[in-house]
Amino acid sequence: MTATDLRRGEANNSPALAADPTQPRFVALAHRSDAPEFSCGLQVSGDGGRGWQPANPVPTLPEGAEKCYAPEVGFDRKGRLYYLFLGLEGLGNSPMGAFLTSSTDRGRTFSPPQMVLGPENYMVRMAIDPTIGDAGRIHLVWLKTSSRPGLGGLPAGSNPIVTAHSDDGGRTFTEPVQISDPARPRAVAPSVALGPDRAVHVAYFDLRDDAVDYQGLEGAVWQGEWSVVVTSSTDGGERWSRGVVVDDGLVPSGRVMLIFTMPPPALAADRSGRLFAGWWDSRNGDPDVFVARSPDGGRTWEAPVRLNDDPEGNGSDQYLLRLSVAGNGRVDAVFLDRRNDPRNLSNDAYLTYSTDNGRTFAPNLRLTAKSSDSRIGQAYYVPSAKGLVEFGSRLAILSRPTAALAAWPDTRNATFGSTQQDVFATEVLLPGDAGASPDWMLFGAVAGALVLIGAGVVVFRSRRV
Repeated sequence: MTATDLRRGEANNSPALAADPTQPRFVALAHRSDAPEFSCGLQVSGDGGRGWQPANPVPTLPEGAEKCYAPEVGFDRKGRLYYLFLGLEGLGNSPMGAFLTSSTDRGRTFSPPQMVLGPENYMVRMAIDPTIGDAGRIHLVWLKTSSRPGLGGLPAGSNPIVTAHSDDGGRTFTEPVQISDPARPRAVAPSVALGPDRAVHVAYFDLRDDAVDYQGLEGAVWQGEWSVVVTSSTDGGERWSRGVVVDDGLVPSGRVMLIFTMPPPALAADRSGRLFAGWWDSRNGDPDVFVARSPDGGRTWEAPVRLNDDPEGNGSDQYLLRLSVAGNGRVDAVFLDRRNDPRNLSNDAYLTYSTDNGRTFAPNLRLTAKSSDSRIGQAYYVPSAKGLVEFGSRLAILSRPTAALAAWPDTRNATFGSTQQDVFATEVLLPGDAGASPDWMLFGAVAGALVLIGAGVVVFRSRRV
């Protein structure tokens, strides 16, 4: 067995999970790497996340692309695996295009990457609705800049969030349409969720008057507030509603390290059309994670619920919330949490869930047996990122009726001073009622030091006694 070369200090983070609808135990996990250079990866599992093997969707970069970055992953109704990524070029790592490749043999081979978006498009997200067309409709959502951005920030003026879709496997896409409100010129960090009956929902942050973070300028933490906004389509992305404010009292927890990699709001929908939006902010004095519920598909929103159950205002950070909904309606949430470190430096991954459609949530469950040092990772030398380390833009969670598969960046294999981050995954068996506890959990490294070329993943099991 050939172990990963730890001397490279690869900073693997920002996982995304997808399951094959024709064989749900076949799961794909995409992730990016921020060090020693930008790159992207893909791992596949044939047993629901118990063991993983690397796949290579981009053996040769497209012409003009120097690096692969920020991948997305999804399946259509027939089980075709799609992998979307940005091609970067130049010293500024500017996106020269977004590319789509696919596999019909469970990741063993991939089609040549096809350019689906041109240069200077950022924060590209993908979701595939399997109910539309012959195999499914591919939705892309992204931020389109009005001019080439400067160092560390977006150009002043309007840089709208737009969307397009494809019904022919990504060969052609519709003309992009703007979905962020024109009255919200600082809309950033979109996330997309699919609901029933062709519904498509996009959440984003409105930074309002915060030009400091939007443009990546030198300055202190913004003292104003942000908003979470959701816009929706009920006809498969043809027409879009005006944005609805979910919450307009978000208090920034710190500087946005790099606006191009700003973590998005969490967003998920259930089969009845309920929507769940999540985020983190410091309205209570330190970063907490919140979720708000919409019972009517995003038209109205209830007051947010605080998900982390540590004492309010205790100085511990919670962040990078991700949401998912199982087929039986259980709402799952995973986030990073520093409650176990009085210094507020070490991360653990925590999970909670709701069995009453998001009204209440179970006590938080710690997923990690060992904490991670949040100071380990890639640092960027731009004004907005002084003293900060990149820990990725998201976690991942995939819900099944009796379990949830979660993934997060982890530094347990690193030494202080390195940039090494690995992606770890855990499957947790969850009960059908709120009073029960998980029977067992299994843990494994997905991307990083414990991924072995041509071999499976070391798995640890623990049982409730």
